[in-house]
Amino acid sequence: MATDRLRCLGYAKALEKAFRPETVHKLRTHLRRLQSYAEYLDRPKDAERLGEAVSWFSRLRTLDEFERYLRRLEVSAKDCRRAEKALRNEQEDVRKANRPAAVTLLLTNTPVARLMRPGEYIADRFQQLQPENRTMLDRGLQELSSKPTRKELHRLRLLIKSLRYQQEIAVEMRWGNPQSVKALKRLQTVLGKYTDRAQFASLAKELKLSCQNKIKKDRRLSRRKARRAVLKLKSAQAHPLLPIRRSLTSV
Repeated sequence: MATDRLRCLGYAKALEKAFRPETVHKLRTHLRRLQSYAEYLDRPKDAERLGEAVSWFSRLRTLDEFERYLRRLEVSAKDCRRAEKALRNEQEDVRKANRPAAVTLLLTNTPVARLMRPGEYIADRFQQLQPENRTMLDRGLQELSSKPTRKELHRLRLLIKSLRYQQEIAVEMRWGNPQSVKALKRLQTVLGKYTDRAQFASLAKELKLSCQNKIKKDRRLSRRKARRAVLKLKSAQAHPLLPIRRSLTSV
């Protein structure tokens, strides 16, 4: 947790000097990890503030991915220029709002010592979260319609992402299951690709790009794959993603 916090501070300082896509991505990733630590340690207010900080850079990240996607799609130069202009405008908005400095201030006011809990509490919390997370996953899957909508898939993706980060934390403490992390990552990737394509289709419409139909076709393909993946998991008799560990005495 302390390492992730220091990395976030470094990435935020770097963004105050120049906006680099990989730095934005790394900052958001490590802020999400800190958010998961706060959730794991039952610090809801801190988790909410860290989650809000992630959202400050969401459109910036989406526009950067969109601009790269258009180049891979080999669309017209005019469409690429419009996307590049939208990205520059968003960078300027983030800069004017002093978002990197705001992250530094937030982390300065969120020391690790304040988030931390006693060892016994952390072990009990892990045992408590195991059935709760399994129940949340079961409920999220069973509530899906026969043809899950964009909102349904997006909601499930956020849940999967949160569960993945919590499993990674548990693995760090040698309590979690590395196979669960890998399975959650695979499902998150499938859902994330559809979410991106849906956002790209909206951006193409917003920016009045000529390649909208091509993006919509790609969106439909990724939606079919996402639906197939989650409905297959929903139909399983038991979910191997989150096996319950009954005892921590062997750790």
